[in-house]
Amino acid sequence: MKNKILDYYTKSDWLKPVLGFVGLFILATIFSPVSSKGTIIFLKFDNLSNILRQVSEIGIISVGMTLVIITAGIDLSVGSVLALSATLTAFGIMDWQLGFSLTIIVALLSGVLAGFINGVLISWGKIQAFIVTLAMMTGARGFALFIADSNSRNIGFGEGAAPEVFKIFTTSFLGIPFPVFIFIGVSIIFSVMLRKMRIGRYIYAIGSNEEAARLAGLRVNWIRTTTYVFSGLLAALAGIIHAAQLYQGNPNDGIAFELDSIAAVVIGGTSLMGGKGTLEGTIAGVLIIGILSNILGLHGVQKDFQLMLKGAIIVAAVLLQEGNLRFGFLGK
Repeated sequence: MKNKILDYYTKSDWLKPVLGFVGLFILATIFSPVSSKGTIIFLKFDNLSNILRQVSEIGIISVGMTLVIITAGIDLSVGSVLALSATLTAFGIMDWQLGFSLTIIVALLSGVLAGFINGVLISWGKIQAFIVTLAMMTGARGFALFIADSNSRNIGFGEGAAPEVFKIFTTSFLGIPFPVFIFIGVSIIFSVMLRKMRIGRYIYAIGSNEEAARLAGLRVNWIRTTTYVFSGLLAALAGIIHAAQLYQGNPNDGIAFELDSIAAVVIGGTSLMGGKGTLEGTIAGVLIIGILSNILGLHGVQKDFQLMLKGAIIVAAVLLQEGNLRFGFLGK
């Protein structure tokens, strides 16, 4: 059974999205606007650093989304969980005077609880993941709006306000924003889990053949629930970073973040049918979306066209992954 489970991982194709990222990077360099001094704007360190900062939140969420999708699930609640976490962070720091550590714990636990509820209803309640996480998407955002009384809460510093240590989420090291290092750390931890740990092999097994995994003695319900807990936890972590970056907790933030994370995972080669995918591919997918948005923005392309292009890329990625692109209809 172990060798078969390992085989699921080795069949996961991460090379295509990585090559896609390299190709897009080269194209972005070639077609980048040039400054009056002849500098390629896309390759400027500040611009590349800004891309990494912008994708760090979606990247962290996408790590959890990858785990869920490998089990053939989906999590539509991550954007709302981010908003709830960001709101709890702002109020915990500013109004409830919980202090730095306790505020972080409360915000993270909100994501864990949301993920656990999702997992229990899906695994033991036998409700479709789409329905459960759609309900959580509505419920979590509603709770965030209730806490904030439908208003955003600004985060300030000084006596009786946020402690200076909270600024760590907005600092940079060697010119690279701190959230990027969090994204890298999260990616490494969960990549090792999928590659080296037993639970990682079990996640692939459930996605590939749930019934076979159950007959092999795997605790399918608990393992699936764990992936949703991880997804909620990472969405809450992204919410903390989001609040720190914007100096506020806004219950209306995080809208469509679930779609961006799903897009990154799918572009990264993870199959929506489950049992196939890697975090290396997801990271490449996150960077592809980030570079694409950046280079289009540098050329002044309107946001609506960017969204249409992103949708087309998602469809193309799924067609290529699943081998569903057929031309037999031309002969009919």
